[in-house]
Amino acid sequence: MTWNFQWLADHPKNDIQRTAKDYQALKQIFLTHQPDVLAFQEVNSAKNLYRVLPKDQYQVFMSSRMMSEEDKFNGINQFTGFAVKTSISAKQLNDISDLSSPAASFGLTSHYQQKLRYGAVISIKLDDNAITIANLHLKSGCFYPKQLSNNKKKACRTLNLQRQIVQQWVNNQQTKQVPFIVVGDFNHRIHQPPSINNGFISSSANKPLKWLSQNIKGSCLAKVTKNNRVYYRQYKQLIDHGFSSVHFILNSAQQIQFAKPQVEQYQLSDHCPLLFNLTLADTK
Repeated sequence: MTWNFQWLADHPKNDIQRTAKDYQALKQIFLTHQPDVLAFQEVNSAKNLYRVLPKDQYQVFMSSRMMSEEDKFNGINQFTGFAVKTSISAKQLNDISDLSSPAASFGLTSHYQQKLRYGAVISIKLDDNAITIANLHLKSGCFYPKQLSNNKKKACRTLNLQRQIVQQWVNNQQTKQVPFIVVGDFNHRIHQPPSINNGFISSSANKPLKWLSQNIKGSCLAKVTKNNRVYYRQYKQLIDHGFSSVHFILNSAQQIQFAKPQVEQYQLSDHCPLLFNLTLADTK
């Protein structure tokens, strides 16, 4: 599962204020599905996350950006990370920290202060196979492919640099020939499948990628509060996505959509979680 919780914090910014009942509603959604692995975005601390999931059943791995005075903000932050069932062997790997200041990582001048989200990375053991999972939360503000290809907006220039960093990470995993998964909030409406030198993430003829979220039909109802007025918005195009190496069989993929009474009554999130059911294929 990948889920952006929209400022999950004790004292969040803007109009995202949650009561104990709101947390309980989020928890009920999570417990309905109880994924083996949750890739989360916009969580300020493990303490906040454990209000949504049972502490005795899940181990939490927070992005190392939490420890970086240079890359985190004072007050609350939008951290990435993972929650993994305690029955599964898991360890934290090095974050994709270059995503925080992508211009600097390429030796370029940045147009504004970055401090963007790291890509969190873990390794889990499944049937004696090590699986690497990366969780992304990329730059917002460049939602359309045409904007990205024009590369005029500051947000698009940043996202294009982040895309190169993600591509390098994918290429490295493919060189190792290990099973890997990439999920998260890409903040972009991906319309093309991975292909040779094309797509948001490209693949090669002998190293194809699976687009796990390709056939998911988005229809996420969210509550938006602006200037003390409440609006409802239906998001019909995904900006949360999933990709994997060819080592996996995709059994099912779905968006967990919120019922209108839930959205009206509770402060949930402006993202509906994506749930993937995967099986390791026999690639021998």
